[in-house]
Amino acid sequence: MRFGLLVLVLLSSLGLSAPSLAAGAHISDKVTVFMHRGPSNQYRIKANVPSGTMLDVLEQNKATGYSHVRLASGTEGWVQSKYIDNGDSITVRLPALEKALARSSQIIEEQKETIAALETDLNSSNEKQARSTADTAQLQNEVDRLQRELEAMDETNLMGWFLRGGALALGGILIGLIVPHLPKRRRRKDDWF
Repeated sequence: MRFGLLVLVLLSSLGLSAPSLAAGAHISDKVTVFMHRGPSNQYRIKANVPSGTMLDVLEQNKATGYSHVRLASGTEGWVQSKYIDNGDSITVRLPALEKALARSSQIIEEQKETIAALETDLNSSNEKQARSTADTAQLQNEVDRLQRELEAMDETNLMGWFLRGGALALGGILIGLIVPHLPKRRRRKDDWF
């Protein structure tokens, strides 16, 4: 902003003027200035220009500190250069800023909804994981119990086979002891052999 003003001052000091030196300028916000018919306050007031009014700077007079300007309505006159700012005024920027703010608010609300949905999903996943962990622990307990039962059954079966084998061996011994004391059967004499 100051660089553009410096260029204008240099051009005016050389006696040069450009048809449009700073297009898109405006009267500073929060002030109202008087537009004069000439480049100083010695000239008659032509109009009252409220703050934020968009204008084109046609030339500057370094000696008096006034700039020749044209309003959007086509009215031309002179205003003090210190009350001119480059760029759009707050009255022009405000609707765009309000629109951007509304869009940002909408995005924030959408993000809040997304965050709430993600938190719900996370809680649901945590509950599922907790249930899965509990189910896994219960199944592991059941496997351990069945393993113990299987080991007990193996011992019982082994003991059963041992007892049966022992009973069979004892029966064989008893039969072996009894059979020799049994009377022998006589052979018939009519046997052919």
